[in-house]
Amino acid sequence: MKCTAEQLDIIKKGKEYLKSIRTLKRERFHLLEEYDDIPSPHSPSFEENKGISISQISRFNDYTQKRDLLLKKIELFNQYIDQFVLYTVYLSSRQRQIINIYLEAPSYQEMIDQLENKYYISISTYKRELPEICLALSHIIDFDDLPTLDKLNQIFYLKYVKK
Repeated sequence: MKCTAEQLDIIKKGKEYLKSIRTLKRERFHLLEEYDDIPSPHSPSFEENKGISISQISRFNDYTQKRDLLLKKIELFNQYIDQFVLYTVYLSSRQRQIINIYLEAPSYQEMIDQLENKYYISISTYKRELPEICLALSHIIDFDDLPTLDKLNQIFYLKYVKK
């Protein structure tokens, strides 16, 4: 596929946007793990046989507040990721599969292996489809407005923490 300089710029921005979404998905995964590690209010670790001490109440409040903030941050990340997933509906099935594996795979080699073994998509097909995906998404998504971790953390801070 021969591309003009403008199309090459769009493809480059599209790849950066996809990398940014992949970073958000990974961060969301880590936040979910952290959320699961924090004891819930009904956890046995908060129960004592001889009553509840002041330190246990403050620890309970800290855990509850941290769980609430993590849940709100996860919801913010989900909002951006879900919005992107809606945009991929306009792509063909093969292109959606490539996007899903691109966002989920931890490394390039694992992505290629999954594409070839699970979906029977060769590396040459992947290399041919990725620019087409970026050009198709450029009509829907503003690639200049990258959803970076810093941007989402700033939104989260202004919306929930600064109150």
